[in-house]
Amino acid sequence: MLNPIAITGRHVEITEALRDHVNEKLGHACKLLDKISSTHVTISVEKNRHIVEVVIQSHGATLHTKEETHDMYSSIDQAVDKIETQAKRLKEKLKDRKHAPEAAGMSAAAEGEDEVSPPRAQVFVAETFAPKPLSVTEAVETLQGVPDLFLVFHNAKNGLVNVLYKRGDGSFGLVQPPA
Repeated sequence: MLNPIAITGRHVEITEALRDHVNEKLGHACKLLDKISSTHVTISVEKNRHIVEVVIQSHGATLHTKEETHDMYSSIDQAVDKIETQAKRLKEKLKDRKHAPEAAGMSAAAEGEDEVSPPRAQVFVAETFAPKPLSVTEAVETLQGVPDLFLVFHNAKNGLVNVLYKRGDGSFGLVQPPA
C-alpha cells in the first residue's frame, strides 16, 4: 500500500486536475519502490517559472529532484522521470547488495573454502614529515593546543620516536618503543 502523496503549493492553487496528474504520474514511480516512508511534492510559480520539487524517503535513502519549466505539467513530468531513474537505480543497488553475500558464499563453496577472506584494507599515504625532538611535557603542551588526536615526535630524553595521543577521557597516552 502506498503512502499518500503530500502536495504543497507555493504561490499557486493546487487544483483537482493538478493533484490527479501528480498522483497518476508519481504513483507509477512509487510502485518501483517498497517501504516508502514519505512522499512530498512542492509546486511553486515564480514569474514565468513553474517549479516542481519531489522528495521521497524510501529504504533510508532520500530521492530528490527539482525541475523548472514554463509549463507546470511538463515540470511535473520531467521531475517524475528523474525520480523514476533514481528509483530504478536505488532498487538495483538494493538488489545488488542483497545478492552480493550469496554470490560470495557460493563462490567460496565452489572453491572448497570454509571461510570467506575479509576484504583487504586500503592504505593511503597522507604526508611525510621529520618528527621534532621534544620532551614528553612539551609534546603534551603542543597536542593540547591543536585539534589533532596524536603527535609523533623524537623523545629528547632518549632519542627514540614516540607517539602521544589524546584518550577519550581527556587524558593522554604515550607509545614508545623499548629502550
